[in-house]
Amino acid sequence: MQKKINKNYFSLVVLLAFTVVLTLFISNLYLSRNKLVSEFYEYSNKITTEEFNSYMTENSDAIIYISDKYDLTNAKFEEKFRDKIDNLNIKNKMVYIEKSEIDKQFIDNLEKKYKNNIEISDYPIVLVIVDNKIIKSVNVNNETDVDNFINYEVFE
Repeated sequence: MQKKINKNYFSLVVLLAFTVVLTLFISNLYLSRNKLVSEFYEYSNKITTEEFNSYMTENSDAIIYISDKYDLTNAKFEEKFRDKIDNLNIKNKMVYIEKSEIDKQFIDNLEKKYKNNIEISDYPIVLVIVDNKIIKSVNVNNETDVDNFINYEVFE
Protein backbone atom coordinates (compact mmCIF):
# COMPACT_ATOMS: atom_id res chain seq x y z
CA MET A 1 0.00 0.00 0.00
CA GLN A 2 2.86 2.41 0.89
CA LYS A 3 4.52 1.82 -2.53
CA LYS A 4 1.26 2.67 -4.30
CA ILE A 5 0.96 5.99 -2.38
CA ASN A 6 4.61 6.93 -3.16
CA LYS A 7 4.01 6.06 -6.83
CA ASN A 8 0.93 8.30 -6.87
CA TYR A 9 2.89 11.21 -5.31
CA PHE A 10 5.67 10.77 -7.85
CA SER A 11 3.14 10.73 -10.70
CA LEU A 12 1.50 13.86 -9.27
CA VAL A 13 4.83 15.74 -9.08
CA VAL A 14 5.76 14.77 -12.65
CA LEU A 15 2.31 15.80 -13.91
CA LEU A 16 2.50 19.16 -12.09
CA ALA A 17 6.00 19.87 -13.42
CA PHE A 18 4.91 19.02 -16.96
CA THR A 19 1.83 21.26 -16.62
CA VAL A 20 3.90 24.21 -15.36
CA VAL A 21 6.49 23.87 -18.15
CA LEU A 22 3.79 23.53 -20.80
CA THR A 23 1.91 26.57 -19.45
CA LEU A 24 5.06 28.72 -19.45
CA PHE A 25 5.95 27.62 -22.98
CA ILE A 26 2.48 28.38 -24.35
CA SER A 27 2.26 31.76 -22.60
CA ASN A 28 5.71 32.75 -23.89
CA LEU A 29 4.72 31.72 -27.40
CA TYR A 30 1.50 33.73 -27.14
CA LEU A 31 3.19 36.87 -25.77
CA SER A 32 5.98 36.92 -28.33
CA ARG A 33 3.53 36.40 -31.18
CA ASN A 34 1.35 39.33 -30.19
CA LYS A 35 4.03 42.00 -29.76
CA LEU A 36 2.86 45.00 -31.71
CA VAL A 37 5.33 47.20 -33.54
CA SER A 38 4.90 50.87 -34.20
CA GLU A 39 3.07 51.84 -37.39
CA PHE A 40 5.85 54.33 -38.04
CA TYR A 41 8.40 51.51 -37.91
CA GLU A 42 6.42 49.62 -40.54
CA TYR A 43 6.19 52.77 -42.67
CA SER A 44 9.83 53.83 -42.45
CA ASN A 45 12.94 53.01 -44.40
CA LYS A 46 15.00 50.96 -41.97
CA ILE A 47 18.77 50.77 -41.69
CA THR A 48 21.14 49.22 -39.19
CA THR A 49 24.05 50.91 -37.47
CA GLU A 50 26.39 49.00 -39.79
CA GLU A 51 24.63 50.44 -42.84
CA PHE A 52 24.61 53.98 -41.48
CA ASN A 53 28.00 55.07 -42.88
CA SER A 54 27.18 53.72 -46.35
CA TYR A 55 23.81 55.44 -46.28
CA MET A 56 25.34 58.76 -45.27
CA THR A 57 28.01 58.44 -47.97
CA GLU A 58 25.24 58.28 -50.54
CA ASN A 59 23.01 60.92 -48.88
CA SER A 60 24.36 64.16 -47.46
CA ASP A 61 20.90 65.17 -46.20
CA ALA A 62 18.85 62.89 -43.97
CA ILE A 63 16.38 62.68 -41.14
CA ILE A 64 17.36 59.90 -38.75
CA TYR A 65 14.70 58.64 -36.36
CA ILE A 66 16.02 56.45 -33.52
CA SER A 67 13.38 54.69 -31.46
CA ASP A 68 12.19 51.39 -30.05
CA LYS A 69 9.91 49.67 -32.54
CA TYR A 70 7.80 48.22 -29.71
CA ASP A 71 7.26 51.60 -28.02
CA LEU A 72 3.73 52.71 -28.90
CA THR A 73 3.62 55.71 -26.55
CA ASN A 74 4.56 58.26 -29.25
CA ALA A 75 2.01 57.15 -31.82
CA LYS A 76 0.38 60.59 -31.99
CA PHE A 77 3.68 62.31 -32.82
CA GLU A 78 4.67 59.57 -35.27
CA GLU A 79 1.36 59.92 -37.10
CA LYS A 80 1.83 63.69 -37.51
CA PHE A 81 5.45 63.12 -38.51
CA ARG A 82 4.46 60.53 -41.14
CA ASP A 83 1.77 62.84 -42.54
CA LYS A 84 4.25 65.71 -42.81
CA ILE A 85 6.82 63.50 -44.54
CA ASP A 86 4.19 62.24 -46.98
CA ASN A 87 2.89 65.76 -47.71
CA LEU A 88 6.38 67.00 -48.51
CA ASN A 89 7.37 63.81 -50.33
CA ILE A 90 10.65 63.35 -48.45
CA LYS A 91 10.25 59.74 -47.33
CA ASN A 92 13.41 58.84 -49.22
CA LYS A 93 15.37 61.18 -46.89
CA MET A 94 14.03 59.64 -43.66
CA VAL A 95 15.42 56.46 -42.07
CA TYR A 96 14.64 54.54 -38.91
CA ILE A 97 17.29 52.99 -36.68
CA GLU A 98 16.14 50.56 -34.01
CA LYS A 99 17.14 51.65 -30.50
CA SER A 100 18.38 48.17 -29.58
CA GLU A 101 21.17 48.52 -32.17
CA ILE A 102 22.52 51.77 -30.73
CA ASP A 103 25.61 51.39 -28.58
CA LYS A 104 28.28 53.64 -27.12
CA GLN A 105 30.62 53.03 -30.06
CA PHE A 106 27.99 54.15 -32.58
CA ILE A 107 27.34 57.36 -30.61
CA ASP A 108 31.08 58.04 -30.31
CA ASN A 109 31.55 57.53 -34.06
CA LEU A 110 28.61 59.84 -34.76
CA GLU A 111 30.04 62.56 -32.52
CA LYS A 112 33.50 62.17 -34.06
CA LYS A 113 32.30 62.17 -37.66
CA TYR A 114 29.89 65.10 -37.31
CA LYS A 115 31.93 67.00 -34.69
CA ASN A 116 28.86 67.43 -32.55
CA ASN A 117 28.08 66.42 -28.98
CA ILE A 118 24.83 64.56 -29.34
CA GLU A 119 22.77 64.48 -26.18
CA ILE A 120 20.98 61.15 -26.30
CA SER A 121 19.41 60.93 -22.90
CA ASP A 122 16.07 59.57 -23.94
CA TYR A 123 14.46 57.92 -26.94
CA PRO A 124 12.98 58.50 -29.45
CA ILE A 125 15.26 61.06 -30.99
CA VAL A 126 15.33 62.74 -34.39
CA LEU A 127 18.64 63.79 -35.93
CA VAL A 128 18.47 66.23 -38.82
CA ILE A 129 21.58 66.04 -41.00
CA VAL A 130 22.12 68.60 -43.75
CA ASP A 131 25.29 68.71 -45.87
CA ASN A 132 26.84 66.07 -43.60
CA LYS A 133 26.34 68.22 -40.49
CA ILE A 134 23.93 67.57 -37.66
CA ILE A 135 21.90 70.76 -37.52
CA LYS A 136 19.40 69.56 -34.94
CA SER A 137 18.78 66.72 -32.54
CA VAL A 138 15.39 66.56 -30.87
CA ASN A 139 14.15 64.22 -28.15
CA VAL A 140 10.53 63.79 -29.11
CA ASN A 141 7.28 63.08 -27.31
CA ASN A 142 3.63 63.44 -28.27
CA GLU A 143 3.76 67.21 -27.64
CA THR A 144 6.66 67.85 -30.05
CA ASP A 145 5.60 70.17 -32.86
CA VAL A 146 6.42 68.54 -36.18
CA ASP A 147 6.17 71.77 -38.14
CA ASN A 148 8.87 73.63 -36.23
CA PHE A 149 11.69 71.24 -35.57
CA ILE A 150 12.73 70.46 -39.14
CA ASN A 151 13.37 72.98 -41.88
CA TYR A 152 11.89 70.93 -44.69
CA GLU A 153 12.95 73.36 -47.41
CA VAL A 154 16.53 72.04 -47.27
CA PHE A 155 15.28 68.60 -48.31
CA GLU A 156 13.47 69.79 -51.41
